[in-house]
Amino acid sequence: MIEKGKSLLLAVLVVLSLVQSYMLAYSTPYMDAKEKSEFNYVKAEPLGDEETVENLIFPEQLVLHMGDDKHTVFFPGTKPYYDLILLKLSDRAFKGIQLGSYNSVDWDQVRREDKGVELRFARAIPFDLLQRVFRIDGDFLFSGDSIDKIWIYASKGRDEVRTFFFSADGRNVYEALRADLTPQDVEGYVGFGQYWDSYSSTDGQVYVPDQPVSRIFSMQIAYNRYSIEQIKENLFTDPGTTKTIQDNPAGPQYYTDSKRGLKIEPDSGWMSFTDTVAPTTTGENDYIDNVLSAISFINQHGGWNGKHALSQEVQSDSASIVRFQQYYNEAPILSGSNLRLGYMQLAMQQGVVSSYERSLLVLGDEVTNKAARQLPGGDVLRKLINQVRAPGRDIESLFPAYRPVLKDDKLTLMPVWGIRFRGGEVEILTDSIPAPAK
Repeated sequence: MIEKGKSLLLAVLVVLSLVQSYMLAYSTPYMDAKEKSEFNYVKAEPLGDEETVENLIFPEQLVLHMGDDKHTVFFPGTKPYYDLILLKLSDRAFKGIQLGSYNSVDWDQVRREDKGVELRFARAIPFDLLQRVFRIDGDFLFSGDSIDKIWIYASKGRDEVRTFFFSADGRNVYEALRADLTPQDVEGYVGFGQYWDSYSSTDGQVYVPDQPVSRIFSMQIAYNRYSIEQIKENLFTDPGTTKTIQDNPAGPQYYTDSKRGLKIEPDSGWMSFTDTVAPTTTGENDYIDNVLSAISFINQHGGWNGKHALSQEVQSDSASIVRFQQYYNEAPILSGSNLRLGYMQLAMQQGVVSSYERSLLVLGDEVTNKAARQLPGGDVLRKLINQVRAPGRDIESLFPAYRPVLKDDKLTLMPVWGIRFRGGEVEILTDSIPAPAK
C-alpha cells in the first residue's frame, strides 16, 4: 500500500514538472517595467473638465441686419438671443456648396437693405472643423478652405434665402444652394434685434453702438490656485525625479527632469512648460491635427476651467501656435499689463506639444462687490477707434471683454472694449466708467 502511494506521488510530481516546463518554455513572461518610457506620463488626477472641439468653436459675434440700414450685434454674453439663434442654425442643413464670385453680390447693398445675420468668428475655421458644429455638406471640392464668416440673408422682394461662406483670405466665397431655411426663419432671427442696442458701421466691418452700453458690471471673483505639486504630477513623466532650480526665492521657480522644464511665476500664477522630447525635424504643420492634438493634451494634462474658444493661431518656421481664449460670464478675459490671464497657448510641431502656457488661477462662481459700469459708444468710441488705426493695423472687430486686476489677493474683472486687428493681435481699447446714477 505504501509502495503504491509512493508511485502515485512520483507520477504526480512528474506531471507537475512537465506542466511547469511547458509553461516556462511557451508562455509570455510578465515583467513590470521598472522605468516608464519617457513618452508615457503618469496618470494624475484631472484638474479640470475635458473638452471637445465642437464646444470650442462658436462665433465671436452675430451681426443682425434688420433692413433700412438698421443693425445690432449679439455677443456670446447676449442672453438669450445669441444662444437661441445659434441653436436654431445648428439644426439646419447646408447642402450644394458651390464656389462663387465675391463680386457677384453687392454686399454693402445687402447689408443696408436685406434682412439677415452674419456669424463672425474670431479666427478662420477650416471647413472640416466647422462641419462638427454645423450640418454642412462635406461632399464638395473646396473643403480644404477656412471660413471666418457665414452670411445668411433673405433677398428683399424675393421669396428666397441665400447662405454664403467667406474664406479667410478674402478671395473665395461659397454659396449653399440647398439650405433648409425660409424667409420666415430669417425674420425670426432678425426679430430679436428690436430688443437690443442699435449699432452702425461706416465700413461694414466694425460695428459701433450708437449709445453708451450699460447692463455691465465689474465684480470680484473667488478663485483658487493649482498647487505646484498638482502641476508637476500632470506634466512630468515621473514627478519624483524632478529637480528644483531657484536662483531667486522671490522670483520665478524652475523645475526640470532633464527632458522637460517648468517655469512658474508665483506672483501672477503663470506657468510655462517646455518639452525637448518633441520632434525638431522640419515638416508640414497640419492645422487641424495640431488643434485636435492640443485639445487632447490639455484634456490629459490639466483640463479646462470654464468656457474657452479656439482663437488666434500663429505660424512660425518651427511651430504652430494654437491659442484658446478664456471666457467668464460669456465675455473674453483680456490680460492686463500686470497680469497674464485669460488664455491657454500651445506650440505644436506636427501634432506634438513642444510648449504649453496657462494661468494657475482657477476662477470660481462666487461673485461679490458688483458695481454697475458703462462703456462708451457713438462718436466718442469712434474717435478712440480712429486713434489706434494705422497702416497695416486694420481693425476687424470690436467686442466687450473683461480686464483682470489682482490686488491684495483679490481678483476683480473690469468691463472694457477689446479690439482685434486683422493680423490676430488683441488689445484693450478703453476701460469702462461708473454707470451714471439714474
